[in-house]
Amino acid sequence: MITVIVPAHDSADALAGLLAALVPAAVDGLVREVIVADGDADPATSALCEDAGATLLRGSIAAAAAVAKGNWLLIVTPEMRFPSRWIEIVADHSSRATKAALLLPPLQTGWFAGRRQNRSAGLLIRTRDFGGTQGDLRLLVDRFGRGAVRLG
Repeated sequence: MITVIVPAHDSADALAGLLAALVPAAVDGLVREVIVADGDADPATSALCEDAGATLLRGSIAAAAAVAKGNWLLIVTPEMRFPSRWIEIVADHSSRATKAALLLPPLQTGWFAGRRQNRSAGLLIRTRDFGGTQGDLRLLVDRFGRGAVRLG
């Protein structure tokens, strides 16, 4: 099962869309919990997390990973939009693989699309491999993403 970690900094509008997209994965049993890591959450973010059943943690990604209950962590920004069939893709990878993976958003076109796609990728990593790593999502993708499997 997966713990989704969302580093959110007063981004309630984008977070609402992401949480709605996670509902089918929770119903399917893939997502065990959602932790929103926000050091200084505004009232709208707090209310949204409470309504959605997400845990609001006033801390970092590392602090969220330290309390995660899932065997895998899926770390995504609130703006993440998932590729089609993402639930099946992530379930398959987490059930048979041990390697970290980048979950890529739907393919964009244009000359700058490939660069932007990597920057907005989510990181799927085993909780035990994450360790106490610090940093924001972009730094984590740079660190773990080089040898990662690309999903989506």
